[in-house]
Amino acid sequence: MAFDQSIESPLAITGDPSILAPLRVLHGPVNIANQPWTLSRAERKLGAYSDLVVRSKTRWEYSADLVLGQQGMNSYIDRARLVSFGISAPFRYDVLHYYFGQSFLYWNLEHRKKTRFNSLLYADFYLAKKMGRKVFMTLQGCDTRLAGEGNRRNEWTMCAPGRCSLYQTCLESQDYERRWLIDNILPMCDHVFYLNPELGHIVPDATFLPYMSIDPETVEPLYPVDSGSMRVVHAPTDDGIKGTPLILESIAKLKQRYDIDFVLVRGATHQEALKIYKKADLAIDQVLGGWYGGVAVEWMAMGKPVACYVRDIDVGFVPPAMLADLPVLRVRPDHLTDDLEKILKRRQELNEIGRRSRAFALKWHNARSLAKQMLGAYRDPQTAFLEGSLPAS
Repeated sequence: MAFDQSIESPLAITGDPSILAPLRVLHGPVNIANQPWTLSRAERKLGAYSDLVVRSKTRWEYSADLVLGQQGMNSYIDRARLVSFGISAPFRYDVLHYYFGQSFLYWNLEHRKKTRFNSLLYADFYLAKKMGRKVFMTLQGCDTRLAGEGNRRNEWTMCAPGRCSLYQTCLESQDYERRWLIDNILPMCDHVFYLNPELGHIVPDATFLPYMSIDPETVEPLYPVDSGSMRVVHAPTDDGIKGTPLILESIAKLKQRYDIDFVLVRGATHQEALKIYKKADLAIDQVLGGWYGGVAVEWMAMGKPVACYVRDIDVGFVPPAMLADLPVLRVRPDHLTDDLEKILKRRQELNEIGRRSRAFALKWHNARSLAKQMLGAYRDPQTAFLEGSLPAS
């Protein structure tokens, strides 16, 4: 995609006349929750050559500048294209920003089962380091969440029998691979970010980063109404991880006493889901993960109040100023029906909570503000990030 010469120059961003050449930034190899796409677009607007390249599309149909192959990358042509791009990337970009603990040559699950950590695994990552490129990693949850450790540390977590369907697999093999990543790959990165504060227990040298699943400034708000049937939405990507069975049980009880129009969003594309969210008066996010997910940012940007379980022992990894502004309606998994009922009884307040939620999204999930800090970190990985509050956009 051609570079837009009209966008803001690096000089305007940094104020440093010695920095004139735009940074060449590559995001990839996956687009989970639209985080890399939103960040790369904001980096472009601030003067960087910033691209998102992914191995394959997902059912959510998030955008990318280049899609290398089909889901699974099982054909020889797809794999050849992947290897060619991965190895050439450090020659074409100054910064490699990887996601979900993967580089482009981190093979799919079936391939890894057959070859374990073969000679090509992370080869592009090692090449980038050898060439002196800046290497960043954004962790998004189950890339480094240790199921066994999380189960022992947390009373309520998706990492438990009967919740996440992969829990036993994590104990038997995935935790080993995640520990290998934590011990061998992450220390080589110039900077590591994580989106869920629970990961602060596991990667203490990394930095908390707010979600950028959407640019809030591009979203038209539609605030809750205080009359008629109350529309409540929940959008699980995985029922066990989101705690959906607990939510469905509580909603069934509350429907006996309240006029609730409950919408469970499953199998929709991103654009289809957004149309459904616009009509909501309340959105229920995850009730086991201990923090809100990327979809909650979209809801807040739309002016929707969000109910979510926020785990007390994790919030110490969140900037105090951000935590002080947090508008999320906190619910507890073991008191979910009571907590949701208290929210329903506050219906007259939900419009104002929705307005505070949008203000929060504009401040703390502002793509331009976060991209401005990220470009500074690309130049100097030791730059303090997200200290106190975000700068003005």
